[in-house]
Amino acid sequence: YMGCYYYPITSAEPPFTDSKIRNALSMAINRKAIVDKVLKTGELAAYSFVPPGVSHYDQPSEVTWKDMPYGERIKKAKALLKEAGFGPDNPLKFTLRYNTSENHKRIAVAVVSMWKAIGVQAELFNSEVKVHYADLKQGDFQVARAGWIADYNDAQNFLYLLETRTGANNYGRYSNPEYDRLMLEAEVTSDLKKRAMLMQKAERLAMDDQPVMPIYHYVSKNLVAKKVQG
Repeated sequence: YMGCYYYPITSAEPPFTDSKIRNALSMAINRKAIVDKVLKTGELAAYSFVPPGVSHYDQPSEVTWKDMPYGERIKKAKALLKEAGFGPDNPLKFTLRYNTSENHKRIAVAVVSMWKAIGVQAELFNSEVKVHYADLKQGDFQVARAGWIADYNDAQNFLYLLETRTGANNYGRYSNPEYDRLMLEAEVTSDLKKRAMLMQKAERLAMDDQPVMPIYHYVSKNLVAKKVQG
């Protein structure tokens, strides 16, 4: 699949307006452990929002800390939380929402355990899929589970989800004027290489900001594009 399993963050509401917090949470997620030990069905650990292999988009922009050893990432995550005003005496607390599925639950339980290592206290909240996505579209969440599989083979089909103008499908209400400018310019650019470069710059901004935390990319022999909300 050209798809991404990810956790959007309500980046328009405090304390998640601070990118230090968003990055700390993302750094603490051991994606390799999730795909190798929790799922064990061949998924690819995700460090970019756009999956590999998308047409005319040779190199998705990955998080800068992808190759940092996990132990160092935990230390860095703790330091970022401290800079944001959170620590043992003032732990970061929030709710992680997921829709009903055994795999979603197993991943959420694993992630909450990983966040405990940096002093974060996350409570799980489960709901049926239609309720879950209705709440996401209304922005009624803090951190949540989501999945997206492209309608067509183009990086724009992922990256538009983070544009301000996208509205409800931009679940966390991420808004970055430079990101929006790059995506608008890419939209009217016919040169495919230049268009890809513009979108890669936009994705780089998003991966630095972490309004969404990519967890894994879907894998399947079935390349029929569809939305995944199950």
